[in-house]
Amino acid sequence: MLTPCLITVLITAMAMGLASTTPTPTPTSHILYTRSLRLPNDTYPLGYHLHISSNIHLGDFQFNGNATIDIEIRRSTNEIVLHAKNLTDIEITLRLLDNDRPDAMGELVDDVTHTYDPQGTFLIIHPRENYQAFEAGQRYRLEILYTGLMGTRPKGLYWMAYEEPISNHTTYVAATQSEPTYARLILPCYDEPAFKSNFTIRLTHSSTLISVSNMPVQQVQNHGELTTTTFQTTPVVSTYLVAFVISDFDHISETYRNVTQSLYSSPTRKNTGRSALKNAVLTVAALEDYFGVSYSLPKLDHVALKKNQGAAMENWGLITFKEDSILPQDTSNEYRHIKDTLMQNHEISHQWFGNLVSPEWWTYVWLNEGFATYFSYIITDLLYPNQNVMDKFFKDEAEHAYSYSSFLDVRPMTFYVETEQEIMNVFDIISYKRSACVIKMFHHAFHQKTFVSGISRYLKKFQYSVVNELDLFDSLQSALLQDGQFQQQSWTQMVREIMLSWTHSEWLPIVSVIRNYENNTITFRQRSIHSKSEHWWIPLNFATAQSHNFEQTHVEYFMPPMMEHTLSLEELHLQLSGRDWLIVNKQQTGFYHVLYDTDNLHAIARQLQQNHSVIHANNRAALFQDLAPVIERNEIESFEVVLELFKYMEFEENLMPWNQVANTYEFLELNLYGTSSHSLFKQFIRRLVKPTFQRLFRKHEAGEAHMDILAQADIVSMACRADLPECLDYTHRLAHEYIFNKTSLGSEYPDLYAMHDILLCMGLRHQSDEDFRKVMNVLYVTDHDSMYFDDLVYALRCTQNHRHLMHYLNLLLGENSTYSIMNERETLLYLPYVFKSNMAARSVIWHFIENKYKLLSRSPHFVQVFNDICEYVPEHRMSYFQMLRQSIEIYMQQENLKSKEPLIDKNSSRVGKKMRTNEQFLEKFEHQIHNWLLKELPQPDSESIFAASLSVGNGSNRPGSILSTASRMVKSALGVNLSL
Repeated sequence: MLTPCLITVLITAMAMGLASTTPTPTPTSHILYTRSLRLPNDTYPLGYHLHISSNIHLGDFQFNGNATIDIEIRRSTNEIVLHAKNLTDIEITLRLLDNDRPDAMGELVDDVTHTYDPQGTFLIIHPRENYQAFEAGQRYRLEILYTGLMGTRPKGLYWMAYEEPISNHTTYVAATQSEPTYARLILPCYDEPAFKSNFTIRLTHSSTLISVSNMPVQQVQNHGELTTTTFQTTPVVSTYLVAFVISDFDHISETYRNVTQSLYSSPTRKNTGRSALKNAVLTVAALEDYFGVSYSLPKLDHVALKKNQGAAMENWGLITFKEDSILPQDTSNEYRHIKDTLMQNHEISHQWFGNLVSPEWWTYVWLNEGFATYFSYIITDLLYPNQNVMDKFFKDEAEHAYSYSSFLDVRPMTFYVETEQEIMNVFDIISYKRSACVIKMFHHAFHQKTFVSGISRYLKKFQYSVVNELDLFDSLQSALLQDGQFQQQSWTQMVREIMLSWTHSEWLPIVSVIRNYENNTITFRQRSIHSKSEHWWIPLNFATAQSHNFEQTHVEYFMPPMMEHTLSLEELHLQLSGRDWLIVNKQQTGFYHVLYDTDNLHAIARQLQQNHSVIHANNRAALFQDLAPVIERNEIESFEVVLELFKYMEFEENLMPWNQVANTYEFLELNLYGTSSHSLFKQFIRRLVKPTFQRLFRKHEAGEAHMDILAQADIVSMACRADLPECLDYTHRLAHEYIFNKTSLGSEYPDLYAMHDILLCMGLRHQSDEDFRKVMNVLYVTDHDSMYFDDLVYALRCTQNHRHLMHYLNLLLGENSTYSIMNERETLLYLPYVFKSNMAARSVIWHFIENKYKLLSRSPHFVQVFNDICEYVPEHRMSYFQMLRQSIEIYMQQENLKSKEPLIDKNSSRVGKKMRTNEQFLEKFEHQIHNWLLKELPQPDSESIFAASLSVGNGSNRPGSILSTASRMVKSALGVNLSL
């Protein structure tokens, strides 16, 4: 037990980041041992009183702090451990409180000192002699005086400068960013989400400034040039949500349902926030009604800052935003407006998910981010039904979530982390997008009302506390057991097992649906999209030709976690004849891929061609999304059925299927390049895409607002790559207006701003020699440091003319380039990008290397680039590659040239690696595709060879390849020997 006395212990924390003149005592009696990076649970903060004093108005970025923490000893221990980082000049006063007299000051104690652990950023208070000094049940008041320094980056307490152009006056603003582990930069604290406590915050600052924090102002005391603002005490809150801002900002406010919401910004931009404030008022009310849980604080402030961590931070009662995210300068850009609205509603959703109910550790970040992501879309859709934001969910969230499995860094949703860097890393696509998709799946599978009832139960039961995933699952289970629709289902008792199969798996499932048309059974097979052995409880539902109620998205059958399961149509309560189609996963609410047998795909194709609207647009899109990886791996049984599915797209007006078809189109266009099927395929695509292109872009030319255009980079890319004349003319005109008239695509064509790069790329795809010369002349006289210059250089990569491409490569890498466009490394590493993205450039780049390797090999980065593009050597050009490689090797040895990595071995498995799949595809499917296209397009049009006539084969070994023709044309134009 500590001995009370009237002595203050002065501790100077030199080891805590900023150097101090007094060394830090490190008593040998409390030797630092290798400890967990987690706080021990022996002590707990009951409440904080924080006082920060700042002279930010003078440009003084140092601040003084006083953190007084009431602490309960929950288990007898010899130390009190909390976090602190980069704080100096620390003075600690420790008092033992009398439990019988809670209002008494308590008695000072003197036989304590401290040790600092830099690895865990722990401030450890302990007796000078090592013994169990702090007994369970005791309470202490720990007062810590300290000094800190504001940074320029949004971590902890940071500053930013606002310049007044008229008065030439600089105003400084201070703001906080505590998530995830930066509160320890502001004050010594228990900086883990489970250590929730009350905070009473006081801020002393210039009387010319104001301050805001999590809670409303309780008192303002003026001291002449300085003012102290005291705020009401918070409910228990995790340290990562503690926030304040000191500024000269002005604000606008609105009160609804006893909640006052204010938007703070620099005075000159105050009125640009009215739309965001109105949305905030609507969103808080909508969330209260949706979940039946009131917003828990008396106010909610929204602060627009020049600098912020990400687009926004959801601090409880005080959301901070990057200025342009909430105060748009271009109010006509509908695409940007809806993105900003979703972002704002994401942060408002956090006031329930993360703030009211917090995760007990960062293992469960998805409980915050997944719910805030998904329900920001749900609420925005309820408020603005005409904006079709759930379609945007598919494009901006689900599509990325499906593609995450191609990343190297795959992990489960629930994933233990410990270090600060590991904690930062879990704020990723999995916590946000994949989790949102899994939440959406069960929102539908469990009946939407039942799921929301479970979430309401979860929020009410665990408000002002912390949770893990099992708390959520049990709340959902309770709601399901009360839902009469599922009373006969045994799985309602297994919600934990069902959910854990998703939150603890790394990949996502592929469900194969194989119909047996003779005995009327369906076999379901599941496997991971990766080779890893994982299995899931998968919620399935069904639409058929005889019963296609796509609006009923609840689970009809839970596939157990086994590789294969066969059921009869009777067991599934399905009526299907032999030629009827079957769709699994209605509206693609489930987060998994579905593959069908070929006969069922043909049945679906027939329905699409007869009346595609019978099948829901989400499922029409899902057909192509699910088939894409199978096509790319050459695992499709018949390519005819893929083309049959494509046929109906001529009549498709919904944009989601087009977004998915675009990916498969790009794959096919690249693989068929240089074959006799290529021009036929482009003719087929022109027929499909023309009505949609004209419908969208003629409206734009007529001056009509058409927000859908903003999502149509895929449509433009498909149409122009297929050489649709209307698309080529359209993009050519816009590109030339931008290049020669400096017409900003963002101001003159606000709806097209999101497609800026695609428009320029496609606009420069086909140019006359005269146009190309004019563009190059503009390039030569343009400031190399301007964005305009970057746009031109980047767009010119798309040209299909070989002479123009050679001129472009010489500009980038030739003898006279002097790397004036980019530095040497950037330019060389840009070469593989051009190679991979522009098929017409491939032969030109090979010949450029053949003629310039003596110049190029003087760069230490050249071999890396050469090795990279060697993966694209087709089998029938191996001899050419080997001769070119040998020439490079001999020259580099003669000149004693060094490189970052060794030259690729001529027999390396990497050589031609990326082409082998292409060659296998052509061998397996090209004849089939060619015959189908000939039947479908009996009269090929004259336009089909307009660009393809200059194409160079990328791997086809068919005798009819146009490689030789193209090579002769380039040879004639350049006067070089072309053999690849």
